[in-house]
Amino acid sequence: MFLTNNPFWYPGLSFIPFFFSYAEIHYHYRFLYPRYFRKEPEIIADLPIRCIRSISSKLPVLIIVKDSHLFPIELSSISVDISANGSLFSQEFNINEKLTQKYYSRILEMDISTIISDEQLSINVTIRYQINGNKKTVINDNYPGLKKTPFECYLTESKLPVPEGWYAGEPHYHSIYTSDQVEFGADIPATVKMAKAIGLSWLFITDHSYDLDDSENSYTINDPDIPKWEKMFNDVHHNDEKDFRVIPGEEVSIGNSKGRNVHLLAINHPAFIEGAGDSAEKWFRNKPQRYLQEIEELHSESNLFIAAHPNDDISFLQKLTLRRGNWSIDDYQNSGIRFLQLINTSHFPDVLKAVNHWRSLLLQGNRFYILAGNDAHGNFNVMRQIKTPFWKLFTSHDQVFGKFFTTFKYKNNDPIQGIKNGELIVSNGPFLSFQLKAKRIYYTIGSTIKDKSVSLEYETRTAHEFGEIRKLSLYIGDTNSKKENKISNPQNSLKIELPARGYARMSMSTSQGGFVLTNTVWAE
Repeated sequence: MFLTNNPFWYPGLSFIPFFFSYAEIHYHYRFLYPRYFRKEPEIIADLPIRCIRSISSKLPVLIIVKDSHLFPIELSSISVDISANGSLFSQEFNINEKLTQKYYSRILEMDISTIISDEQLSINVTIRYQINGNKKTVINDNYPGLKKTPFECYLTESKLPVPEGWYAGEPHYHSIYTSDQVEFGADIPATVKMAKAIGLSWLFITDHSYDLDDSENSYTINDPDIPKWEKMFNDVHHNDEKDFRVIPGEEVSIGNSKGRNVHLLAINHPAFIEGAGDSAEKWFRNKPQRYLQEIEELHSESNLFIAAHPNDDISFLQKLTLRRGNWSIDDYQNSGIRFLQLINTSHFPDVLKAVNHWRSLLLQGNRFYILAGNDAHGNFNVMRQIKTPFWKLFTSHDQVFGKFFTTFKYKNNDPIQGIKNGELIVSNGPFLSFQLKAKRIYYTIGSTIKDKSVSLEYETRTAHEFGEIRKLSLYIGDTNSKKENKISNPQNSLKIELPARGYARMSMSTSQGGFVLTNTVWAE
């Protein structure tokens, strides 16, 4: 795996407060060992945030063991205990496998046939194994210092409240091909299983450019034949299905107009785009290898470029040591990019901040579309990450797979063309769409209307998991005056006067924390 005398020494990694998951616990710098270092493989249980029984009749429980080629173990047995509505449901799985591979994963199928639907399940996974002749037992994972809280999974019979012809999915996800000194994701087949269970219909695999150019035997030695990139593409195509689309991609570290490293999602682009400016693989070598102005000529019918978390907060240390920055108007214009994955977390203050940033871009007259994803590296139920390098791990539920998603309407489940079509909403569960009617013609989200007097037609849907509709809002933006007016709880068939130049958009919230935001109908 490693081409150095010391298999845990990587001279290029800076001490920077990143947030990674799943966390790699074996890296150390010369003779400085992390407090969380253990001579064991990473042993992780994970499961989806939701299980739709009409799609997945059994609850998938993912078991990952990484680096057992360095620290062999015998995986003895696993028990899954579910608490639901005052009752306990348990199932034992005898494994009895000797593990000596770099990456191992297995999905256990937990019987949930006798559990009542529309319940929040509390779940613990007990893993028993032997290492160096010693028997050990851990709950949910073997990461040192983490509080072992139960997983939570909502069990339901109902699919996501998405009408026929709409397709919900995840545009930003890291698989096992993002794997380096400090982080790794899950394998693609397991990811597809989890995505289906929670009700998604498509997925973009967007592994880091600075991981995809690595040798298969070293995190820090590049291979000009890019075998990891080739393997990822083949793996994606093998798992792509008509009813569940898996599309290959890459999260490229690329230079903005100020020479800072920003991130770009290059979806289904046929050639690898290099980018290691903020990889921290080599000390002080943090200049971008490519720049956003080079992207404009790469656009084609079959690919898609998305600005990844373009307005996230960047820490001072990351600005200093990794030359990281944010996207600007010049960057969007120079690259020809219209789709911005501004929502990158389920942490609601950050979601509102992203929406406000998008609003300011719209009022400046820009025609940008907002997307939502999670940037998850595995993380199907909880993030397990490095909080303080070499010192402390932590858990969070902010960037968990599928918590926020992007939904498009199109003639079929074609995520690239569906997103380009522009009829898009972002949501953590409930559904909202609208049209504007003028002279018996309906104008859908993403279209342009030239009439000034229109009427509003909208559709809302929710489910028991998300609660009742509490707040519905219509926003009319005037790009000439740079003002946006809000109409609370509008009625269907409401008569509206549009500005000479601007847009209309809507949002909705529910009693159980549900939130959905539409993209815009443009007024011209």
